[in-house]
Amino acid sequence: MVIATLGGAAVAGPMRAQAATPARLAFIAPANAHTEAPMIATIHAGLADNGLKDGRDYVLDVYFAEGEYSRFPALTQAALATNPAVLLVATIASVRAALQATRTVPIVFVAINDPVGAGLIDSLARPGGNATGVATMADDAVPKLVELVRTVLPQARTLAVLINPLNATNRPIFERVRTVGAGIGLEVRAIELSAPDGFDAAFGPRGEIAPDGVQPDALLLVADALFWQLVGRIAALGIERHIAVIGPSRNVAEAGALMSYGATFTTLVRRSMYYVKRILAGARPADLPVEQPTAFDLVINLRTAKALGLTLPQTLLASADDLIQ
Repeated sequence: MVIATLGGAAVAGPMRAQAATPARLAFIAPANAHTEAPMIATIHAGLADNGLKDGRDYVLDVYFAEGEYSRFPALTQAALATNPAVLLVATIASVRAALQATRTVPIVFVAINDPVGAGLIDSLARPGGNATGVATMADDAVPKLVELVRTVLPQARTLAVLINPLNATNRPIFERVRTVGAGIGLEVRAIELSAPDGFDAAFGPRGEIAPDGVQPDALLLVADALFWQLVGRIAALGIERHIAVIGPSRNVAEAGALMSYGATFTTLVRRSMYYVKRILAGARPADLPVEQPTAFDLVINLRTAKALGLTLPQTLLASADDLIQ
């Protein structure tokens, strides 16, 4: 277990005006220090957006799971031992570990899938309990993502979907992809990956991606923190094998995948820090409605399109919110 401490001293309970000591925040990071560096920077940026200064108003402790979701319970207990004012979590599994560990310490989730469907909160408007935050609406992007596969690959017959079996929302999203895909003539199959050391089993020469020796025409990444840790490797593999990789957040396209459609992950993370501000000011998580994104962005990586030998329709290019040259 690796723990990074940023800022000043610890404090129990909410921050008060002109507090002598900063509030302690604990972030249970799904990946490692290198991969999580942009996420941590985004958390700091979001806190600054809300007028909170590192070292003056808060100190951030980061606990790294190194891609092993089984570590979440132990990391959560280690964080709670420091008496944090708020727990920050970024996956369904880490929210569950936090809720199992405490029903009193406030929990803020940053950009997770379907918290109501996963049984984490009572409703978006009235979360209840001690957890609230920002949801991704990644499941709502499914029809568009499947449509994009057909648009860029008119002759495509097979679509692989990468899911994490430890994420309760991934299997329902896969089933929705399969239903939508069947309607436009796509055979859809799942590839399961639940830890970094399973990458070769999923994507190796004899891996799940081509169990019969025939690789898919396209690969869809379902939203999961583990996949953001591995997205660069997955995108590179797509280019190497001429598989069109797409996903639900712009970080996928920025890492070298063909395209992405969905809410911007960093925007959601920054917005979630609003909840930290409210909680430190005395608000209860149960009374803070969960927010959802109001806009989805289409991002296309033109370098990857060229590497894959694809000529994209001009209508698609014109509809993109961003083109990566």
